Amino acid sequence: MANFSKKDKMINDQKNLKNIEPIRVSSEELNRRRETNKIWFSSMVSLLEKFISKIKKKDFFISFIDSDKVVLKTISPSGGEGFFTEGVIINKEFFGTTSIELALARHGETELIGSDHTLTALKDWACASSPIRDSEGNIYGVISLTAKKKNYPVYGLGIISALSLAVEKEVRWREISENFKLSKKYLDIITKGTKDGIICLDENAKILYLNENAGEILHVDIKKSLGRLMVDIVDFDPVILSVFQTHEGYTDREFIINSPLWGTLHFIKSAVVIRDENGNFAGVVDFFREINRVRKFVTSYIGAQAKFNFSDIIGTSPKLKEAIRISKIAAKSNSNVLILGETGTGKEMFAQAIHYEGLRKKEPFMVINCGAIPRELAESELFGYEPGTFTGADKRGRPGKFELANGGTIFLDEIGEFPLGLQVKLLRILQERNITRIGGIKSIAVNIRIIAASNKDLSKEVDNGNFRKDLFHRLNVIQINPPPLKERTEDIPILVNYFVEKLSKKLHKNIKKIDDSFIKPLTTHNFPGNIRELENIIERALNICENNELNFSCLPSEIIKNNPSFKLMDEIKRESLIQALQDAKWNISKTAKILGISRPTVYHHINKWNIQKKF
Repeated sequence: MANFSKKDKMINDQKNLKNIEPIRVSSEELNRRRETNKIWFSSMVSLLEKFISKIKKKDFFISFIDSDKVVLKTISPSGGEGFFTEGVIINKEFFGTTSIELALARHGETELIGSDHTLTALKDWACASSPIRDSEGNIYGVISLTAKKKNYPVYGLGIISALSLAVEKEVRWREISENFKLSKKYLDIITKGTKDGIICLDENAKILYLNENAGEILHVDIKKSLGRLMVDIVDFDPVILSVFQTHEGYTDREFIINSPLWGTLHFIKSAVVIRDENGNFAGVVDFFREINRVRKFVTSYIGAQAKFNFSDIIGTSPKLKEAIRISKIAAKSNSNVLILGETGTGKEMFAQAIHYEGLRKKEPFMVINCGAIPRELAESELFGYEPGTFTGADKRGRPGKFELANGGTIFLDEIGEFPLGLQVKLLRILQERNITRIGGIKSIAVNIRIIAASNKDLSKEVDNGNFRKDLFHRLNVIQINPPPLKERTEDIPILVNYFVEKLSKKLHKNIKKIDDSFIKPLTTHNFPGNIRELENIIERALNICENNELNFSCLPSEIIKNNPSFKLMDEIKRESLIQALQDAKWNISKTAKILGISRPTVYHHINKWNIQKKF
C-alpha cells in the first residue's frame, strides 16, 4: 500500500470535500424542526444572544443541534455562518469525528481540539459540545462551541457546559410557566362553568386561589383575599378549619353559619384534602354552594314547576270567568289563597296558573297532597329532619318540602285532611316564616307562598273541630271557587271539542264529526266527577269509535240510561234500524250502507234491541 505524506492527505481531503456535498434539510423542514423545538429553540437563542453580546472576541461560533444532528441555529458575534451552517446534518461520512457526534453518542460533554478531528479541514479547529436534556433526562439536542484552535479558550468546555445547564433551566422554567398559565386558564374556565364557590388553601389555611363565585357568596374581595389566612377574610369561624385538624375531607355536608354582618349562610360543602408526593398534608380545596341553588336544582329535577296558565282553563260561563278574574288578581299578590271546589273542578290547574303568571313564576311550585302522606311520616316529609333523628332515616339528614320550595309556592291539596297536630306547625310557619327540622335546633328561614285547596266546606270543618279556626283565616285571604261542571253546562260543547282534539293526538284518531246525539246527553248529565269525568268519557269514546264519528253509540251506558230524552231517541233509532233491515231484506251489508254505520254496529244493535226477523 502506498504511503501518503501529510500534504498529499490534505490535498486528498480537499478533493473529497469538493466532490462530496454535506447533507442538508430543506428550508421548510428546517422551519418545521425549529417550530417543533420552539421552547428549546427560543430559549437557546435568547440566552446565547445575551452571552455573545457580552464577549469581546468575535472569532467563535455557537450552534444548536437537535437530536437528529440537524443544525437549527448558529450564532456568532461576527455574523458568519461558521463551519456548521444551519440546516446541515452533522454526519460522520462528511465531517468525520466531531464533538457533536461524540456528545450525542456518549451522553456527556466532549471536547475535540485540532488533531483530535479525523477530517483534515478541521485540524485547525477546536470544538466543545454538551448535550441538553429535558425534565425526564432525555437528550433533546446539543449546544456546541467552535473556534479556530489558536483562538479557542482554555475554558471552552466549561462555557458550553454552563450554557447547556442554563438552557435546560430556562426551558424548564418556561414549561412550568406555560403549564401554569394553561392550568390557570383551565381552572378559570372550570370555575366559571360551575356555580360553586371554590377556595384553594395551603397547609396553613392561607388562600392560594378563590373564584368569583366564592367572593360573591362570602362577600369578600378576591384580590385582597389572596395570600391571607381564611380566618381573616370572614366574620365567622370558618368550618373548613376542622379539616386542618383532622386532615380528613368530606363530601356534600350541610352547614348553617351565622354571620354577624350577612346573617344566616346556608351551604352544601365538600372538602378535598391535598397531599404532597410523600403523602403529607399540603392543603385543602373547599367547594361550597348556597342551599338555595341546591333546592332549585332538586325541585327542577323532580318537576316541581307549574305547567298550566290561565289560557289552559277552558270555558266561557260567567261563574268560571269570575273564578279566573279573582285568580288573576291573586297572581299579582303574595297573599295566601284558598281554592274550594268539588273534586275534579280543576283546583290544581287554578293553583298552577296563579303561580305560572305570578310574582314567583321562576321559583319552585311544590305540590303536597295532604291526604296522601302517611301521618307518621308527614312531619319529616314536610319539615325535614337532622342526621340520626330516627331509625331508618338518611344518615345525612334531609330537607323537607317546605325548604325545597323556598322562594316559591307550596300547593297544599286536600288541606282538610291535614292532621290537627301539624296544623299548629303550619300556622307557626305562616306566622314566623321559618322552620326547624325534626331533631334540630337551628331555625331555617323560608320565604314561601301558600295556596291551599279542599273539596270540603272548611268553615263546617272548623265548626266540627276538625280544622283550626286561626289556620282557616290565615289561609282564606283570597278565596277562589271553581264551579262544578253541572253549573256551567254551556261549557260542555267547548270542552268536548277541546278534549277530542287533545286526546285524538294521543290516541292517533282522526275524528271528522261530533254528532249532536253525542253532545246532548252530556249536557244533561250530573257529572259528579266534573271535568275529570268528562275527559275520561271522551277518551273512552275515542277508543271505541269505529268510523271517525262520535255519536250516541260511543257514550257509556250509565249516561244513556239516565237520560230521558235519549230514551225516546233510542226508540227512534230502533225503528230506523228495523225499517232499514226490511228495505234491505235483512242484508246486513246493505243495511249498514243505508244507515252509514259498520256491519258490526248493525249486529250490535240487533242484539241490543232484540230485533227479530219476521218472515
